[in-house]
Amino acid sequence: MTLTDDTSTDDVIGVVLRDHPRVAQTLAAAHAAAWEVVDPVLLELCRLRLAQLLGNRAELALRTPAAIRAGLDESTIQALRSWPTSTAFGPRERACLAFCEQSFLDVSGMSERETDAVAAELGVQGLVDFVSALLVIEQRQRLRLAWAQLFEGEAA
Repeated sequence: MTLTDDTSTDDVIGVVLRDHPRVAQTLAAAHAAAWEVVDPVLLELCRLRLAQLLGNRAELALRTPAAIRAGLDESTIQALRSWPTSTAFGPRERACLAFCEQSFLDVSGMSERETDAVAAELGVQGLVDFVSALLVIEQRQRLRLAWAQLFEGEAA
């Protein structure tokens, strides 16, 4: 397999960590756990928004089956770039997307406004779970982009 901008995240991780299966398994377990503790629609919207912000074409092309089964549709995904004003998004989605973007841009600049908005929608434990899941999906995408760049064109 040759790594390109379109190589899936799972494939990039598999190639780079082929000699480190325990690390790959741990990353996969963290990723699976993220989808178990957060509403898959919310997490998918954030995953896709992060992919937009990062310019991650491979992640933008994917759809998480659990989110689709839970009711996420392509028209909502197409409106994602205009989430602050689009009627496709309610207060719950807006709170999580605002947190997601602020976390991406400057996590140290996170305000009580962003955290309180998510806690109001998801509860305190929901906020904790959301933050943990968001960290997993963002770091996974960053690893994918960095590794694909470092090993671009190399065959497994």
